[in-house]
Amino acid sequence: MAALAVAVVLFLALYHLRDYPLTWFDEGSHLHVPKTLVRFGVYADYSSEGFRYYGPTIGVGPTVMLPIAAAFKLFGIGLLQARLVMVLYLLAAIYAFYRLALVLGDHRLAWVATALLVTSRGISLIEYGRQVLGEVPGLFFMVAGLGLWLAAWEKASGWRLGLVGLLLGLAMITKNQYLLVLVPTLGLAWLTNLVYYRTASHRTFIIPGLVSIACFALWQGYMVLYLGPATAGENLEMLREQTAGAALVFSADRMKESLKYLLSLDVFLGMLAPALVYGFVISLPRQRDGQRWGTLLILTVVNLVWYMVASIGWPRYAFPGLAIASLFVADFFHRLTGGFQLGGRALWQALRGRASDLQKDALRWAMLIWLAMTIARPLLYTVRQVVSPPPNLPVAMAAYLDQYVPRDALIETFEPEMGFLTDHNYHFAPMLPQAVRHVWLGGSPPVLSYDFVQKEHPDYVLVGPFAHWINLYPAELLAEHYRLVVRFEGSWPLGYELYMRSSLPSLLSLSAP
Repeated sequence: MAALAVAVVLFLALYHLRDYPLTWFDEGSHLHVPKTLVRFGVYADYSSEGFRYYGPTIGVGPTVMLPIAAAFKLFGIGLLQARLVMVLYLLAAIYAFYRLALVLGDHRLAWVATALLVTSRGISLIEYGRQVLGEVPGLFFMVAGLGLWLAAWEKASGWRLGLVGLLLGLAMITKNQYLLVLVPTLGLAWLTNLVYYRTASHRTFIIPGLVSIACFALWQGYMVLYLGPATAGENLEMLREQTAGAALVFSADRMKESLKYLLSLDVFLGMLAPALVYGFVISLPRQRDGQRWGTLLILTVVNLVWYMVASIGWPRYAFPGLAIASLFVADFFHRLTGGFQLGGRALWQALRGRASDLQKDALRWAMLIWLAMTIARPLLYTVRQVVSPPPNLPVAMAAYLDQYVPRDALIETFEPEMGFLTDHNYHFAPMLPQAVRHVWLGGSPPVLSYDFVQKEHPDYVLVGPFAHWINLYPAELLAEHYRLVVRFEGSWPLGYELYMRSSLPSLLSLSAP
């Protein structure tokens, strides 16, 4: 059974690794940093005007960027090399989560909780773990720290607590989202111990808290003081601008959509709410086990409340809380099914006997069937996506550019993945905050405040999924000075279109593939 589970995880992690998911805006922007570091020796993003020190450099931390840069240095720059690093993080996160689940219960509970983590569409662990994103590496550091912490709650040594703080701090550095989750969790866990549980010493909470915050502060200080050529004050202002806009939104419409998502069938087949109520019940005993569950419940609730109330409502923002919620869902089913006991023989005898005997096992079997559907339904979906990914339009467009477009020609685009897939001279539209406000909060269209094409007249304009999404390059704008060269069409992503400035020499020899 264990060998089969490992084989399934390896298949989901590695098969068609370059083609699923298709590389896109976020992954492409993150990949700019290790590529720039290897090519130019600078920890920054890169555009035609030079280095951009704030953007993807703060979206994902050095815990991801530096290992990928090392892989590029050793094996060459490529999407497969980067994603193989991410797969290592993915496998490590799954194992660390399994070990955390073992701290809380038996092997059956750990297997079921891990299966829920891997398969749930609400978490999307496989999808995120195959891309250069910060969620899964951050999860690895977080659950590794939590497992080490909860396993020796009352008698943890100073060095062990310091290591817990270091792991949690690395999670915060990997992705700022974990800072918003872990700092309140550590504070509330200390407070509940002080006024309610009273089972652990203050140092159990203070040492991990201080060490983790110090790790995060040191990295932030480095970025402000040394990252970029501007003064510390200017760097701090650029850092503030880049981190604003999606974490403290407080939109009633976004709150409704976020709550609707958490209660949907995509999230544990609708079992999140009852599992969290159950989690509150098992957190009440003033004992070690109750406090363990209580601490994890605090983390889950902190993340999901922030996701619903204050964030812009992207499902990725609920990732840490839903990952930990897998433990509550698994233990909820564990309790209702008597430890996942199938009882097939007893059921057969009940079917042949009295109705009262059948009723005894009805709830258990109903819950087991529900659990099986909760795992199997999203697993089949993920397998189908991995086995049959959509056409790889980014790679097709990159191959076309490499074959037909001069490397020194200026290409205007809003698609950072192209800057990783090819080495052309791109100008990347710096309009992400405006795009977020426009699409999610009803802000003004970004095109109203962006006139690079009209003023600079780049040689080419590459219109991809995100530019289509916000209509950054309207057809009427392009028609005035540009003509379509090639189009790669798709449903999602919406495809890529390459436009060439009309005044350039005619390229009659070029034809669309």
